[in-house]
Order: sequence, then structure tokens, then C-alpha cells
Amino acid sequence: MDTIVQTLLQPTIRDILKRPLFQKAEVHASEEALNRTVRWVHIMEVIQAGRLLSGGELILTTGIGWQDDAERSLIFLQQLLDSGASGLCIELVTYTARPPVRMLELAKREHFPILLFHEQVRYIDITQDLHAYFINQHHQMVSELEALSRQLGQLLLSGKGLRPLLELLQQTTAAQVAFFPLNAEAQFVPFMTKAKADKFYERWIYNEMFPAPLLSQQLAHRPIVALGHLFADLLIHAKQELTEFQILALDRCATAIAQEMMRTQYVEEKRRYQDDLWLGDWLSGKHDLTEINDYIRHSKPSAKLGCVAVCVFQLEVSHMEATDFESLLLQRYRVARAIFEGEGFYLLSLLLQGQIVFILLDQLDQLDRQKWKERLLQAVARLRKTEMKQEPALFSGLWGIGKLATQLDQAADSYATAKETLAIQRDAGPLPAPFFDELHTYKIIFALKKSGMLDELIREYIEPLATYDKEKHGQLLLTLKTYLIRSGSKQDTARELFIARQTLYHRLDKIVALLGKDFMNADKRLAIELAVNAYEYTRGAIR
Repeated sequence: MDTIVQTLLQPTIRDILKRPLFQKAEVHASEEALNRTVRWVHIMEVIQAGRLLSGGELILTTGIGWQDDAERSLIFLQQLLDSGASGLCIELVTYTARPPVRMLELAKREHFPILLFHEQVRYIDITQDLHAYFINQHHQMVSELEALSRQLGQLLLSGKGLRPLLELLQQTTAAQVAFFPLNAEAQFVPFMTKAKADKFYERWIYNEMFPAPLLSQQLAHRPIVALGHLFADLLIHAKQELTEFQILALDRCATAIAQEMMRTQYVEEKRRYQDDLWLGDWLSGKHDLTEINDYIRHSKPSAKLGCVAVCVFQLEVSHMEATDFESLLLQRYRVARAIFEGEGFYLLSLLLQGQIVFILLDQLDQLDRQKWKERLLQAVARLRKTEMKQEPALFSGLWGIGKLATQLDQAADSYATAKETLAIQRDAGPLPAPFFDELHTYKIIFALKKSGMLDELIREYIEPLATYDKEKHGQLLLTLKTYLIRSGSKQDTARELFIARQTLYHRLDKIVALLGKDFMNADKRLAIELAVNAYEYTRGAIR
């Protein structure tokens, strides 16, 4: 591994000065200037240099194009700076005795190295020497990239996961490696404290890693994409300008990581498919208590086996058709699991028939369990809050909670009642606390609807009032509803309706005429109250 690290950087001005032909050169360069990388060497005697350069060149000149003309020398040097040249070598023998002072001052300000030769040198010898050096470096780089590819292949075959791949990338590039998967915790090699890691991620997300000119030089990023899906972002960050070798090493590691994530994804998909099948069979009542207990102990040995409730969230079709739905769902599952565990529930999740299903095992003792509804509502509220600024919001629609079962093999009953709670809300509208055991008359009404008797109930007991209200705007249904709620108190009814007692008496007389004098008798009153609730269930609130 050390041999790879030693050849990371492309040759710098400092490295060039160690070559035999540069031993007598006079160096005008700061420490920063000496660290400039050299990609090629180029002989240039024309003053219009900009369009001939692509960056990283060490320029060799005799100064014939500008000689002792300070203005022309500044124009020449500024073009080298603008083109990203690495340095300038000047032979002082034939055409110029000394570079103009202003030229040297500009180079010093810009940390641009100038190398002066006081004896005649054959630039062709320098060119051949450096070109051979560059070619040798390139050959060595290719060899080490091939060695890196072999090491990556061996790690992939070992099945040790992502971490060794990230560590190899860091060892190879000697740069900070950051890995940001979409559905898991970020990883950093070398390790970063949480505070530094959070700051690094924040600056990356908001494109604030470095000032703009340095960003592309010191930071390189590769998206990890497989089968058209983005799985993660891979970054390397160096204190100096990244070399071609480091960029190519990043490319090879990114490919290997994509392959590893594909393998992991396949294994995870297969495991999740099997888990979903098992959980679906559990909710269908196909597993006995012993099988369920064994499954839970295998999933989480420390889990308490006791009360269970099923919570169901209705999904929109458009959510499930999104290309990134699966990865988004897994991400939200992780968030939900953390939230519900914080409220004392062990959560098992699955997607079933267009619904997100949470199987919730209460982990608190019997005394605290009395507040399970409060804790569950708090968990859902926190879960929905995490989606306030995210699209799509998977948990923002209708949801329902089934009966709390005291045995795990009764989860099927809780699931059935959770779905019924959801179905009731599709008719009656969303409820603030959609617990099945608090639906009361809704459950009777829903049963009547399934049996086809609901419309007949309304017609038999209150349809005459509905017809009268529609034709005469008499507000008889609202009056009847309020009168029943106030247990037959005329004074309270008139006060709540903001009408005079005489107006109320007139309406009650009309109700008696349409429903009969016995409408407040216990058994008939019960049927009428149920019909009023059924009317609002199917046709909306009475106002």
C-alpha cells in the first residue's frame, strides 16, 4: 500500500528542481508556488500565449518575445496566469539579462514560480527529460490503478462490506473520504467526530466546502448509481489540488462500491421480501404463538412479548409509482422505528395492499401501558412532523389503529379492526384519534352499511325531516340533533340554536307531526339517534 501512496501527487515545481538540468537554476518561488503541479512542459517564445495553453504547463522561454520591455513581459505573464500555467523558466543569456522587476513582483504576488537560467541550456534536453519523466509517471500510475482494481475485486469477493472499500480508497488517495448513503448513516475515513461530520455534511449540501475556485480542485464527488437509482454520494477532499491519479482512483472505487451496494441491495430485498411474507402471514392468522415468539426473539432478543396493536396508513397511488419510492420508504421506516422506540414500542413494518402497516409491540410495563394511546398519538405526530418539509409525505393521509391485543397471535384481529377504522374514515372523514375501540356508533353504522340496511334506517326514521328541510329550509334535522344531544331540554336546545322558545316549539310540533308523538320514547329515540349519526356518516355534518 505504501508504494501507491508515494506516487499520489503529480510532479510539482519542487520535484522538477530535483532534476539534473535544473540544479543551477535561480528560483523565485514561495512555498505555495513550489507546490504547483506540472502536467507538461512547453517551449514558448510568442507573447500571445493564452490560446496555446490548457493549464498545468511549465513554460520554457528565452524572453525574445518581450526582452526587456516591462509592459510586454507583464502581458505575457498575465496570460500564463490566466491560462493556469504552472511556472516559467527564462534563459538570461541571449535576449534578456534580467526579468523586469514588475514581472517578478507580479509573480511573487500570485505565488507563480519563475526559474532563471544564467547559463545557456538546451531546452530540447529539458523537454525530453521532463516528457520522459511524465510518461514514466503515467505508466506507474496506470500500473498502480490496475493494482488498485485487483485489490477492489478481492474485497468485493471477500463479502466484507463497504467499509474496507472506503478504507482502501483513503489509503490510496491519502484524502479525507466521505460516504453519504441515502438511507443510512454517513461514514468518514479517517473518523470524524459527530460535530465535525455534521458540519462537513452541511457544507457539502449547501456547496460551501471551499471558495469557488478551490472547490473543483480539492474536492471530488461521484454519485453511486445502480439500475438508474441513486444510492449514495462518495467524496474525497484533499488539502492540496487533487491529482489525476486520485480522481481515477475515486472512479474505480465508486464503481466497486456501486457493485457492493447492488449485492447488498439484492440480499436486503430478498430478506425484506421474506420478512414481508412472514409478517403478512402473521396478520392473516397463519402463525401460532410459539412461531411468533421465536420470530420476535430472532429479530430482537431483548423485545418484550406482550400486547400488540396494528397501525395502518393509507398511501396514495402516485406515491407508490414514484421511481425512488422503495428507497424513500426504507428511509422513512428507519425514522419511524426510532420515533416509536422512543415512545416505548417495538415496531415491525411492511407494505401490504397499498398500505403501510406498523405492528407495534408495547415494551412498557403494565402501569405505563394504560397511556399507550397517548404515546402512540405522540409518535405519529412526531413522525408526521418529520415530513412537513419533505415530499411525498407518506404518513399525512388517513390512518387507523386496531384493537390492542393482549396476545401476539391476536394481531390479525387488530389488523382487521385497523383496516375497518380506515374504511370508516373514508366515509365519515378523518378522526383526530382513530382508535377502533373509540368508534362506538360508527362501528354499528359501518356494519349496517356493509349489510345494506343503512339507507333503509335513514329512510324509516328521519327521511321526512330531511325532505322537509330540503323543500322548506326548516332546519328540523339540526333541531332534532340538538334536542337529542341536550336530552330533551327545550331551554338548552333553544339557547344552543340561538332561537326563541316559540320558534323551537313550532319546530318540535312539526317534528312530532312527521315522526310521531313517541319519537322520544327510549327504544325509538335510540333508533332515531342512530339514524341521525348514519345521516351524517353518509351525507356530511348536519348544519
